[in-house]
Amino acid sequence: MPQLRTETMTVNMGPQHPSTHGVLRLVIELDGEQILSASPTIGYLHTGIEKTAEQKKWQQVIPLVERMDYLSAQSNSMAYCLSVERLLGLEVPQRVRDIRILIAELQRINSHLVWLGTTCIDIGAFTPFLWSFQERENIYNLLEGWVGARLTTSGSRVGGMAADIPDKWLEGLQGFIRTFPKTIDEC
Repeated sequence: MPQLRTETMTVNMGPQHPSTHGVLRLVIELDGEQILSASPTIGYLHTGIEKTAEQKKWQQVIPLVERMDYLSAQSNSMAYCLSVERLLGLEVPQRVRDIRILIAELQRINSHLVWLGTTCIDIGAFTPFLWSFQERENIYNLLEGWVGARLTTSGSRVGGMAADIPDKWLEGLQGFIRTFPKTIDEC
């Protein structure tokens, strides 16, 4: 009869999906099917954006920093534009600052809705997933009405914005503000 092997096996698990649930890599030590240890590494994603940006003009870097977190792209581009504007000694109008904050906050809410919806799915609650993703759709409709894009809304520019908000856009925002708290309460 052959001798049974008794050594443990170390396997790599991940990194998992780089966006919706966060990036997770596990180095797992197994003894057969039994897990002896698991060493997690979160944030296991690097795309070399900093190095790529060295070869670009300031305006060309904006889409790169926005892709680091496509759910809250405006937060990244706003921080980048603020940094370049400070370096250049530029003062942007208050309206630009207001629009940047407004869009960044909508995208921050959008990001939290992804967390809420996917967490609900993970624990077996399907209806809150649908409700939170419907609210995301409402935010995407607002973003599309602003710059014509739903997900990759490159709106900030060094010294200003790519586009002002349209005349009727605030009405859609007010509708979202009226219905959103009720949906979150239901979730």
